[in-house]
Amino acid sequence: MGTILECKNRFLRGSALPPVKVTAFGFCVGQDHVAWPSVAEIRAYKVDRLTTGEAFLEFIFGAGQGIRVSEEQPGFDELEAAMIAVFPTNADWRQAVLMPPFEHDFTLLFRRG
Repeated sequence: MGTILECKNRFLRGSALPPVKVTAFGFCVGQDHVAWPSVAEIRAYKVDRLTTGEAFLEFIFGAGQGIRVSEEQPGFDELEAAMIAVFPTNADWRQAVLMPPFEHDFTLLFRRG
């Protein structure tokens, strides 16, 4: 029963998440636009659920603004590829965050000096 509820919640949550669109200078999520040069920090973490986990990237930009993007959002793969192209040291971010299971692995991927 828990698995059915989790699938239902994922489906409902997935349909409500705004798509991520990569642009020539950054990315957009809904009405929010983030330019790569304005990114001050990139954080990554996961949320473990009963049968699956979900990874998140959080971008801090501007005057302390932040935006969180789930791997479940449409366009996440394109965002991940663009982020790695702009910040190549983050190519292995998933390994740092996803293992081991059921441990909260908050990771600071980038901080502008």
